[in-house]
Parts: sequence; structure tokens; C-alpha cells
Amino acid sequence: AINRYLKEHNADPKPFVWTKPAAQILDKLARLPASSV
Repeated sequence: AINRYLKEHNADPKPFVWTKPAAQILDKLARLPASSV
């Protein structure tokens, strides 16, 4: 099922479109608590 899904969706790929500027995304990431990993 996974392979079929990938094949069907990769047949007509669409580029990822960022909806916010990189600076805004990075600012939000900087406000997140530190990871415990």
C-alpha cells in the first residue's frame, strides 16, 4: 500500500511551497523549549 501511494503521488510531483519567510520560521523555532533528546 505504501509503495503504491508513493508511486501514484510521485508520478505528478509538486514542489513544496513555503508559506512564511525563513526568518519567521527560524524565529519561531528559536522560541521553542530545548529538546530533551
